[in-house]
Amino acid sequence: MADHLSPQHEAILAELRKGPATTMQLIKRCGVICVQARLHELKTDHGYAIGMQMVTVRDRRRATVRVAQYSLLPNTPAKRAA
Repeated sequence: MADHLSPQHEAILAELRKGPATTMQLIKRCGVICVQARLHELKTDHGYAIGMQMVTVRDRRRATVRVAQYSLLPNTPAKRAA
């Protein structure tokens, strides 16, 4: 398991520590295009507990759509024991 986090991983974690965020919010706030790949790495390679739920939002055309919203899970260790 790698212990070093890249700047992209750090940026995503900083945003998730503030609260839940959708993929588009993380792209805009962190400047990370492949958010899902970085989240997968944070979970599998670094042991972070990150949850996902589908939420309903309005897109730029005001249509109702469902998108993924990610958050750091409470009551679980932030890092796996090595």
